[in-house]
Amino acid sequence: MNFSTKRRLPAFHWADLVIVFICCSLVFLLVWKIRQTRQTTAKLSRLTIELAIPNLDPDVASQIRLQDIIVDQAGNQVFEIVEKVEKPSEQPIISQTGELLVAKHPKLTSLILQLKSLRPMAFQNGIQYNWQVIKVGGNLIWETKFCRFVGLVRKIT
Repeated sequence: MNFSTKRRLPAFHWADLVIVFICCSLVFLLVWKIRQTRQTTAKLSRLTIELAIPNLDPDVASQIRLQDIIVDQAGNQVFEIVEKVEKPSEQPIISQTGELLVAKHPKLTSLILQLKSLRPMAFQNGIQYNWQVIKVGGNLIWETKFCRFVGLVRKIT
């Protein structure tokens, strides 16, 4: 007998190969999933929305306060009011000479609100809120625990 026939390899089973393949596949899938999760969370951030609310009754405007929480129709807390600017509403009037002038409304007020999302959100062609897509220029119904109002989205950052 020569050297090549005396040498004997340890027993090799196909089951061992299958187990090694499955372990390598699981490690690969785990690494891929972690990478995908990191990319997704990098796209998420807490968004700020600027709303204009024209011609509000002063009693309603006084019920909208800083740190109020905006809720959706299911009652989930979505946004927090972080800034509120109140000013008298304006209305167009025509002078005796036919000029178009702007005058302050005797009763109504207008608000500018800054809302901050409570959790990170992705902004892809808008934001989902109450089964609607929020985009700049859209009028939506917003609500807190105590009041409901219509606001025009001026800016999303």
